[in-house]
Amino acid sequence: MKSKIKIVLVLLAGLVLFYTACKQEYTPGPKPVPVPVPVPVVDTISIAINQITKNLMQTLSGTYGGVNINKGLILPDYTTRNNSKVTLKSLIELCTFGPDTLLNYSTNVGDSIKSQTRGVAKFYFSCDTVKAPRVNGYAVFSVLNGYSAYDSLSTIGLAPKGAFDYEIKAFYTAKAVVTKDVPLTINGSTNSLISFSGGIQSFVDTSATKKTATSSSVHAYYTLTDVIVDISKKGDMTGGSLTFSVIGEGNNVKWYYPGTINFLGNHKANIIIRNKTYNTDLLTGKVTTN
Repeated sequence: MKSKIKIVLVLLAGLVLFYTACKQEYTPGPKPVPVPVPVPVVDTISIAINQITKNLMQTLSGTYGGVNINKGLILPDYTTRNNSKVTLKSLIELCTFGPDTLLNYSTNVGDSIKSQTRGVAKFYFSCDTVKAPRVNGYAVFSVLNGYSAYDSLSTIGLAPKGAFDYEIKAFYTAKAVVTKDVPLTINGSTNSLISFSGGIQSFVDTSATKKTATSSSVHAYYTLTDVIVDISKKGDMTGGSLTFSVIGEGNNVKWYYPGTINFLGNHKANIIIRNKTYNTDLLTGKVTTN
């Protein structure tokens, strides 16, 4: 009997040891820490610089309304839209005179783009007083040397991919870089270098209605200092600088940057943001770093 009890006890002990070993072998360890999936890095500054460059170039070329600096000293068409009495001859004779025009007009480009523009435009030419030698002394006359422009224009419209809203305010002066022995004409053909200084506010918002398009927003403040534009080279900015403060949104990315642009010629510029310099092609918007 005792031997049977011993056998049973040995069997029970073996079962306990087997259970314990199995439990130790199959006891789950700590749960593995999940490996985070890398999130693509969005190059916010490159997106911002691309939008700033596009906004700046289209603002200066009059795409959103206002003066096109690439045309030199020529009276914009919209300044005489409601004032047919103003002529180029009278502007040259009076020099300080210019149109002060209230604007309210519509523009249609086929059936695809329709817009309405309202606002005010002021445009004043300036002159240098010079003396020309004659047989009996000197005659005093005036030579055109530049202009001052003020625009406050609002344009709303519809395009194939959505609606747009442009708010442009600008006040700046334009001066011929060289006037000595090169009388400046009204269309800038005899003097290709014009210097621009002043301030421009450019608010451009688009609202996409097509899946293939995206909405965007750029609200920019620019201050130009002696920006040299070469009219003979398709408005190439060969010198000078501007400071900017721009808030924008595009490609589902929101951003805000202040900075400086130094114009280098050949449609190139250095854009400085947070003490870092970015080399920019003003025509393509391509950005590289030093």
